[in-house]
Amino acid sequence: MTELLTRPPATVRDDDSQAVPSLWWRGALGALWAICLGLAVLVVLVLVMWATDARSGASAGEAMQAALQLWLVGHKVPLHIVGSHGQPGATIALAPLGLTLAMVLLVARTGAVLARGSRIDDLSGVATVAAAVGVPYGLLAAFVAAAAHGSAVRPSPVAALGAGLLLGTAAAGWGALRGAGHQSDLRAIVPARLHAPIAAGAAAVPVLMGFGLILVLGSLAVHAHTASALADGLGTGVVATGGLLLLDALLLPNAALAAVGYVTGPGFALGAATSYGQTGVTSTALPSLPLLAAAPQGPAPLGVRVLCLVAIAAAGVVVGWRLRRFPATGWNAVRDLAGAGAVAGVLTAIGVGLAGGPAGPGRMAVVGASPWQVGLVTAGEVTAVAALVVAVAARAGWSRAARGDVRR
Repeated sequence: MTELLTRPPATVRDDDSQAVPSLWWRGALGALWAICLGLAVLVVLVLVMWATDARSGASAGEAMQAALQLWLVGHKVPLHIVGSHGQPGATIALAPLGLTLAMVLLVARTGAVLARGSRIDDLSGVATVAAAVGVPYGLLAAFVAAAAHGSAVRPSPVAALGAGLLLGTAAAGWGALRGAGHQSDLRAIVPARLHAPIAAGAAAVPVLMGFGLILVLGSLAVHAHTASALADGLGTGVVATGGLLLLDALLLPNAALAAVGYVTGPGFALGAATSYGQTGVTSTALPSLPLLAAAPQGPAPLGVRVLCLVAIAAAGVVVGWRLRRFPATGWNAVRDLAGAGAVAGVLTAIGVGLAGGPAGPGRMAVVGASPWQVGLVTAGEVTAVAALVVAVAARAGWSRAARGDVRR
């Protein structure tokens, strides 16, 4: 498969008319490779856990269907759960972002290998690679949804087609761009006046996520006994417990993004009519998932509040410092500050939106933070701190310039 992807396109005529069909053919093979590898890993893991769980009443076929459904959820394809015995149905659309990232890396690797093997040297070629991988990836995802259709769980092939097209095209395009070494060409498409606010605003997101992850891991360490009790209370074997811990690891990015909502102020929800914020907690009984032991149990203590303030300050300082690398004055400086704050808010809102979603029936239909609230608050907080940093840096520059004039 790797040899097929890296082999240069066959050219028979001088106009290179044979290259495009070859590229599309190898793009389809690459999409098939990425899907088969991802599904194979999930099927093996699920079958191992099924075989070692003596209490499981499911068949091997149902276990394999569960693996296909997990793959679909990783692409944020909604799974519609059929109600039984008069119970209402439900929807699961909470994607474990760790699994999503793994799928993205697989497809990006395919795009990079295809771009290098086809000697792509311009952005139009990168777009062709993205389409050559993304289109068959979406079509194959729809077939996976049809195969995962069961009596109790019914994923939508149409939703799988759309999600597969989006993830496949974006990831393959990113990989092809890196494989062809044309990141600078993409930067050239964006107007020069937008480079500074986009780069500065984007830099705030990993800072906030990093502090959110620190908060989650710190809370887990403090409540390690509770997390262990939740795992033991399920009564599963060693292999099933390992699978549960793997699921927790895949959900860590979701938890970190929910913690961003906690850090910035709006908080997050773990069920309908629940609220987890720095000022207080309104909660109900939670599922027995060890990761949920990290959920706050009351108002934030002083140390946590200080950490949240440090996180906001750090994000704003990073934005302000990056803007100082592209000095601007007057309305241009105001425009860059507002643009950087808007970029930080939009990207944070997108991340929070991807991290949340319905996770089951009843109250679990609402999980995660509010994207628009977190995005709006993040934009305001980051802009305020960044403006202070830029003002202090500018004042310091003026002071140094004045001292230089006095010396002269």
